[in-house]
Amino acid sequence: MGFDAKDYTIQEIIVGKQVYRIPRNQRRYVWDQDNWQELFDDVVYAVESGEPHFMGSIVLKTENDKNGLSYFSIIDGQQRLITMTILLSTVMYFMKKLGMEKDFNVTKEYLVTKDDNDDEVVVVSSDSNESLAIIIKRIIELSDEDIISITFNKIIDGEIINRSDKCIANAYKFFYKKLEDLDVSEHGEILVNIRNAIRNIRIIKITASSEEDSYTIFEILNARGMDLDDHELLKNYIMRFIKPEGDRDVAKNDWMLIEQKIGERNMKDFVRHYRIHKYGDNHGKGRMSDYKTIKDGNKKKHNTIELLHDIQKKSEYYDMLLKPDKDTDNRKCAVEEFQVYDFFKKENQKQLRPIFLSLISKEKSGKLSTEKYIKVLDFLYVFYVSFKIIGQESSNQLTDIINKYAYLIENSYSDDVVNDFIEALKKKIPQRERFINAFKTIGWSHNGTDFEGTENKKRTKTVIRVLEKYKTGMWRDDFTLEHVLPDSQDVENGQIGNLIPLEEDYNEKCKDKDLKDKIKYYKKSSFATAREFIKHNSVDNFNPSSRTEFMAEQFYDDILKL
Repeated sequence: MGFDAKDYTIQEIIVGKQVYRIPRNQRRYVWDQDNWQELFDDVVYAVESGEPHFMGSIVLKTENDKNGLSYFSIIDGQQRLITMTILLSTVMYFMKKLGMEKDFNVTKEYLVTKDDNDDEVVVVSSDSNESLAIIIKRIIELSDEDIISITFNKIIDGEIINRSDKCIANAYKFFYKKLEDLDVSEHGEILVNIRNAIRNIRIIKITASSEEDSYTIFEILNARGMDLDDHELLKNYIMRFIKPEGDRDVAKNDWMLIEQKIGERNMKDFVRHYRIHKYGDNHGKGRMSDYKTIKDGNKKKHNTIELLHDIQKKSEYYDMLLKPDKDTDNRKCAVEEFQVYDFFKKENQKQLRPIFLSLISKEKSGKLSTEKYIKVLDFLYVFYVSFKIIGQESSNQLTDIINKYAYLIENSYSDDVVNDFIEALKKKIPQRERFINAFKTIGWSHNGTDFEGTENKKRTKTVIRVLEKYKTGMWRDDFTLEHVLPDSQDVENGQIGNLIPLEEDYNEKCKDKDLKDKIKYYKKSSFATAREFIKHNSVDNFNPSSRTEFMAEQFYDDILKL
């Protein structure tokens, strides 16, 4: 493994004919206010103490020289270099604003260099955060009139070319406010001191001549996972061991497409759920457990391309869970899938995702029949409603079952494994008496009772939706809740036994009418629950509590069967 590691100051790294690029396959700029504040405090301390700050190491890969400039790809350290670039260019803005022309020009040398064609090239830039270079050039080119007539924030916002660069803009605004608070307009020497403290920061520059060596160094430096999430370490591992090396550019693009599909903020969850469904959950806990488990599971490193392809395939399935869609030309879900995945998305329920990954995987491969797949999805919907929404049980009770059977379904599939999974879940459902008592707490009211509020309404509609599906075989959301007896008449009239699903126009026509006058609308309704109400309940002596009991028993005894 060939590399060079030396201790440099920031000035030695960024001044001269050196250019640093962050490739598009590296993560975008993600530092936040805590990171910015920590760096700013370190710089201010360096100013006050006179001691240079040490910022760790950066990993670079040498690229081909171009027009007299030496180019490097930043493999590790991009967050720090971008942040120092933002702080330096903000300092430079204040220098221009205060007419500190000499200091402005000196600082400019840290941000741009010139190639053999006399063209200015930004020293640190990112292919994924293109606004950074644009903002630096804009600050350099600001006229005196711009300084007077345009606010700093407006300048920054005007150069942001995509949403992913919002973090860049926020960092600029943060440092602007910090410098403003130091009263630099009255004490310009503070700007010079801060600039000097930044250029004197010491950093270990590790340069590798090959891409594989750079990824190896990257992994060694992050062996304790102090700086990176598991998905970033996983990406580095895959790129390092992709064979032949010519496939690496394709692999980088594939990974970038995965991140774009899943979204950076969901990558951590995706890798964790992928790990559970593919490799199980018996490797202990810790920040790097997902990465290490996947890495250990991929024993044959020459098959790393197969690992990438599997992750890519599973990202397509995971996208169904994140953004279920049944209506577009390139729809992701069948109607039955959409009903279930959309429900769990709205519930923000992530715990079942490893199971869903395994079920989708087996259905797509043909090992799990589509008919049984849909039945299992329907059961999981009904189970969750029974366990969590009605029973108010803790989802943590399900973790071991979900993780165990997600792995078994993916790696040792049989119909018996699926049936065992369902039976294991059924054992978690509250006992019959406890379930029925919990069911009696469901209801919705307008009138200041325990049933009041949007959460109660949502809970009630969810349960009624399951009951309607049981009667018709269809999932429906297009209904309003109709109180059979007036909600205002009795506290007990808020309970679910006094509620039925009804079309909005029929509900409006039933308003302020006696039950005997509502019956004609119930008969006309397309909802089986409304029509069957007439068959099973007395118009003259209707008892909501008795109907609640009946609904609870029906749910427990009949609907929970697969």
